Amino acid sequence: MRERPNVVILILDTIHHIDDRLDYFQRVQGALKPGGRIAVIDWHKRPTPEGPGLEHRLARERVVEEMTAAGYRLVEESDILPHQYFLVFRVR
Repeated sequence: MRERPNVVILILDTIHHIDDRLDYFQRVQGALKPGGRIAVIDWHKRPTPEGPGLEHRLARERVVEEMTAAGYRLVEESDILPHQYFLVFRVR
């Protein structure tokens, strides 16, 4: 049996486009082997000098809530980006 590579999935500025995120991220778990990660970079839900309108943004807290409900845990967070959050999740 072939071993699945350690996958890192990057979702960049598009998480609000994913319909039924809970179901989607539960299904994605099948593509991840233990230790696989999902990184989410997206715009803070507040006015910023650049980026999409507020109606196209998800609050950081909502993303963490939804990912936790889908079976992931937040394992890393960076504040390197001034207008976006950068979150890394692993399967619980």
